[in-house]
Amino acid sequence: MADLDQPTTTLPAQRLRPPTPPPAPPTGGINRWLSPAFALAAVALLPIAAATTDLSALDGWGLAQVLGPAAWLSMLCAVAACVIELWSPRPRIPMLGTATAVLILCSYGIPSVVEPAARFSTAWLISGFVDAMAGDGRPVEGYDARFYWPAFFAQWAWFRDASGATQLDEVLRWFPPVIVAVWAIGIYALARSMLGGHRAPWAAAWLFLGLNWIEQDYFSPQATGIVLMLTPLVFALGPLATRRTDAAGVPGWPKPHTEAKRLALPRRWLVAALTPPNRPTLPPRQLLLIYFCAALCLIAVAPTHQLTPFAIIGQLVVLAIVGRFRGRGLVLVGIVAVVVYILIAGRDFWMNQLDMIIGSGDAGAAVQAGVSDRLAGDDGQVVVKLLRILIPGLTWLLAIVGLWVYWRRRRDLTPIALAAVPMAFAAQGYGSEVFLRIVLFGLPILSILGTDALRWVVRWRRGMEKVLAVGMAVLFGLLVLIRGGNESYMIVYPEEVAMAREVYATTPPGLEVVPLVSGVGPYAVDGIDTHSRGNSIEDCNDLADDPVRCVDLQDPDVIVSFESTEAYGRDLKLKPPGWSLDAVQQIVATGEYVITYQNGFDVVLRKVEPTGLPGAPR
Repeated sequence: MADLDQPTTTLPAQRLRPPTPPPAPPTGGINRWLSPAFALAAVALLPIAAATTDLSALDGWGLAQVLGPAAWLSMLCAVAACVIELWSPRPRIPMLGTATAVLILCSYGIPSVVEPAARFSTAWLISGFVDAMAGDGRPVEGYDARFYWPAFFAQWAWFRDASGATQLDEVLRWFPPVIVAVWAIGIYALARSMLGGHRAPWAAAWLFLGLNWIEQDYFSPQATGIVLMLTPLVFALGPLATRRTDAAGVPGWPKPHTEAKRLALPRRWLVAALTPPNRPTLPPRQLLLIYFCAALCLIAVAPTHQLTPFAIIGQLVVLAIVGRFRGRGLVLVGIVAVVVYILIAGRDFWMNQLDMIIGSGDAGAAVQAGVSDRLAGDDGQVVVKLLRILIPGLTWLLAIVGLWVYWRRRRDLTPIALAAVPMAFAAQGYGSEVFLRIVLFGLPILSILGTDALRWVVRWRRGMEKVLAVGMAVLFGLLVLIRGGNESYMIVYPEEVAMAREVYATTPPGLEVVPLVSGVGPYAVDGIDTHSRGNSIEDCNDLADDPVRCVDLQDPDVIVSFESTEAYGRDLKLKPPGWSLDAVQQIVATGEYVITYQNGFDVVLRKVEPTGLPGAPR
């Protein structure tokens, strides 16, 4: 028998072995190559789409009607590449990014592929602004209100001079798909913070792309302004995101547990307002870099666009009030930047436009100008514009369902407040495009909430994945229809650009060059700082309103008309075919103007110099 007095030894405690992880899902096989194959097929079909698109058949239905089967098949292949990769057991982030880029190219970039030059006359106008800034480095005073926010023009004038380029024609053509890709990166980052997961952020980016019909991605300051707006918002809801905590243990909102005694509502609000947010768990150097980048964007957006600073400041104020991000000093940085810019650089403009800051209060007029007045044109134009009203309504309905899902999971109503902040612009005297800005500024958050609703639907019934895939293809088809609805009078041809530049090159500085209809064609691609565009005359917004009377009152030196001028009157104003040439003949019949160039509907009229004066022809 062993001695009982001897010390005993015990076996060391055995640690439990971790459970064997389940085997990784298979990633090989044909599914691994389907997504790249569809992406390559989508890109390969684009040259065929360009060759089979008949731009001469454009009418009120826009680009969707003249696209060939190759263009639609290309977009379907791009959608298939995205969906198949998302359905794979292990989605590859590089492949998802590539498929998203191909999707943008086959939807937003399809006009750049099938058309010979950049669309949208305003893009060529902005190019003219850049050209004027590149001349002497100063904005042109008294020409256009947009020169009071010259940061974008100065930026691209510097890029142009630094690269040695003389024109930005190719930049204008490919700017929309590139800037939309940058927007999609911001939406993906926001969705990663708000939704989590690996698949939902990509779906949010695609939903944003499918719902973004607003066409504010052309070469313009607001396109860059959206990038500057998304960046601080990504930081606030991402690395700087936080929630209020009550160190004293007093129950706040939401209740910490079901048995907690419910406090009175005023006290809960007071506790929430006085309780500081907890600090983000980031190293100080990273926080300092994030604060610097966010502050830089807030400062840069002030001289870039009129409304974007107010949108991002309003959203940051909401987040600061509810304690959802650390670094509320960024709100002060944004406010100081806007106020200083208004008081110094923009003083001459704002002194006469105070209603754009305090609001004119006439929301009914804004609704009429932004909605009802736009329902004009032939059947195609009316259908497209009705879809532009219907899509935002469905977007808000889907976002409200997503808000309910988001509330059940996180007990947080902040996202819907962020989406509603831009609605304050409805009372501003900004013009008929204010509702486009409201939809665009709220769309990032609305698309993320809508994605949460769609994710809930898929979790409820797995078979809905296939239905949503079909819905994604239909949505991007509608996107091409809606965005390209005005293509008949928004398309620009290289011959028209060359004609406009030749007109300014051969017209002495100081003379007036006026389009027959403003807002269409590249009429201001040059000559911003050297030639006048005439004065505003009552009942003569365009010379075509009453050609003989308006030309007599305006008395321009040169009149230009484009093929898009003809399409504008035919498809939107319901004028008979050939109306622009009839207007030209009426002007020529007065004997004061003569046609110096004509190629179809592209016409240049110059004023006849009176005889008997020095230097006049005899």
